[in-house]
Amino acid sequence: MFLINPISGIGKKGDIPDLIKTHIGSEHNTEIQYTERVGHGKEITASRHQEFDAIIAIGGDGTVNEVASQLIKTNCALGVIPAGSGNGLARHLKIPLTAKSALERIASFKPEQYDTGTVNGDFFVGTCGFGFDGYIAYLFDHYHKRGFISYAKLIAREYMNFEPIEFEVSVDGELSTHKALVCAVGNSSQFGNGFTISPDSNMQDGVMELILIDKFPLIDTPAIGTRFFTQTIHNSKYFHRLQFKQEARISVKNYPEGYYHLDGEPRSGMTDFTVNCFARNLLIL
Repeated sequence: MFLINPISGIGKKGDIPDLIKTHIGSEHNTEIQYTERVGHGKEITASRHQEFDAIIAIGGDGTVNEVASQLIKTNCALGVIPAGSGNGLARHLKIPLTAKSALERIASFKPEQYDTGTVNGDFFVGTCGFGFDGYIAYLFDHYHKRGFISYAKLIAREYMNFEPIEFEVSVDGELSTHKALVCAVGNSSQFGNGFTISPDSNMQDGVMELILIDKFPLIDTPAIGTRFFTQTIHNSKYFHRLQFKQEARISVKNYPEGYYHLDGEPRSGMTDFTVNCFARNLLIL
């Protein structure tokens, strides 16, 4: 099944059905469905996954999250044709960003097992975050225009006035306190558009990275920005990393709004989080 989110990202998807016919051979039985609202992809996948060998999410990381969440511990594989604003998971997995090339990869049908996670029981496959990134995800969701430029404008506008947050973190029973701009967990390496928050993350190693980034002086912004986009942020003095195989607990002490995100999809109103890692429980093409 090819599950298309018609409103994700900034590109048009009208040519995708014809590309599917061209690049997926007639020996495969295919079906195309369109999502109509938030959560619809999850509903369709939950009710239909037993009928298919794979369900292909055509949209952004939010669409991928919906589909993937219903394929845990099943024999139905997740496929991705990137069509969102950031496409963080696809970029991490080196899935081609053009529909034609992504379809050629899907047609080869080589599923492998990948790790996933949950935050307070809610699913994520790539990244989640509880600091400035969660706040920006909230603003971006309500912004009038999609795309990387809009995302960058929001960061530039909000950075100076955003106060560092105090995080109490427990990993493998060891408790520590950090005052940081960003507190994120990486199963995959990036938020999207090449913005790499956790360069060493590997979705098949049964380990997740808890990343803390200090607020840095404005004068250091060009250098830090370069590190994010050259996969070298882990070499910065503002970068701190903890690793865990099963569970991490995060408590936010001075951020009552509680903005956070799962695979870029914003949520709010919580300040205590339990993040769990589950090894190799999702098939991805």
